Amino acid sequence: MKFLIVMIMLFAMVIPAQQDNEANEQEAKVTDDNSQARIPPGEFIYQPQGRRDPFWDLSKGEKAKTAREELEGIAGLLIDELKLEGIVFSKGKFRALLSGPSNAEPPFDVTVGVNVYDGVIVKIDFNSVVFKKILTMPLGGKKEKFETKWLNPEKEDRRK
Repeated sequence: MKFLIVMIMLFAMVIPAQQDNEANEQEAKVTDDNSQARIPPGEFIYQPQGRRDPFWDLSKGEKAKTAREELEGIAGLLIDELKLEGIVFSKGKFRALLSGPSNAEPPFDVTVGVNVYDGVIVKIDFNSVVFKKILTMPLGGKKEKFETKWLNPEKEDRRK
């Protein structure tokens, strides 16, 4: 008899829980159908719904989210976007003139140690500028790579 009472009580607890789960599943399906109906075909919109952004580098932290467009001057440009326009020797130092992707602004006059968005200038000589490109891997830390911009890239291609 006690066994029968225990079984009835267990079933009484399990059945309402199953009904709640089914109601939640139906509600989630309706929500998903409505959100997908508003997205035009061919476009993807990330909807975090309380989850973290999977594309954000965790090692930088939340405060490091600075858009590249917010940085002014050469600090907001990638090494690959820069073009070496000229090199000047003045007061015992080499200075480089680098232009960005848009030719609307004048070239940037830079020296060794100037930071760009993804690296730093480490060496300037009479025909080249060497950058240390800093590659940030989400789980692998940082890797460094040296890139050289030549004053006359056509001549350098023939030497190789």
